[in-house]
Amino acid sequence: MKYYIINADGREVSFDLSVIQKAKSVTSFKVSNNVQEDKKFYVRSIAGKNFISDDKIKWAKLPEVTSKNSLVNITETLSVYRGFKPSGLSQASPGELISQMPGKVIKVMTAEGAVVHEGDTLLILEAMKMENEIKAGLNGVVKAVHVDQGQVIESGHLMLEIES
Repeated sequence: MKYYIINADGREVSFDLSVIQKAKSVTSFKVSNNVQEDKKFYVRSIAGKNFISDDKIKWAKLPEVTSKNSLVNITETLSVYRGFKPSGLSQASPGELISQMPGKVIKVMTAEGAVVHEGDTLLILEAMKMENEIKAGLNGVVKAVHVDQGQVIESGHLMLEIES
């Protein structure tokens, strides 16, 4: 599953998390980040507490997270998106869906005036030989659609606008 973590300044880290093996006492995970570095981690639960290790020798206690949509580290609060990153999280407002890379619009799945919910797929953009689902970052009404099916767009192109 792909995860996206974004800080208050819009700095982003994304990674894939895969469960490799689920055993009785220890679950192993493989984490792949943006620069194609894979690392294996092990998690075990003892007396209701979770511990993590990368070598099965030294174990560190995992902090409890109370919100499913955010993490807190020593200096900042981070937003976490599981499976997708809502479009419009760059310098634009959350209602402006701007392409982050050049590509071809494969399918437009909404229209002006449509009511959309956070996480709804609004269009599919083919970029780097992959089909990317562009999802709504907020609940609202589609104000304008600025792309057509089959259109080739550049990075930074305003594709859709949503009013909350």
